[in-house]
Amino acid sequence: MGLRTASQQNGLLLAGLLLFIGWGALTALNVATSAGPIAADWWIGQHGVGAVVGAVVLLALVGFAIALVGELNEDGPAPDEWPPQ
Repeated sequence: MGLRTASQQNGLLLAGLLLFIGWGALTALNVATSAGPIAADWWIGQHGVGAVVGAVVLLALVGFAIALVGELNEDGPAPDEWPPQ
């Protein structure tokens, strides 16, 4: 199913996935810009280790959503014809 077919059949799902990808990318950018130093002597508040873990989780979720959108482009596996010839 191509993106055009997916958007015709269920445009809300495709729009939601694209919005989720955009939100995840912007949130990961916000986490990266507001992170403190990684080697900090205090562990309360925003610190670098928490930012790295948060960014990795967000990027994994965005990667999963991109893979899901990529699966919408796949034509197969299609069901076999019945009765077989």
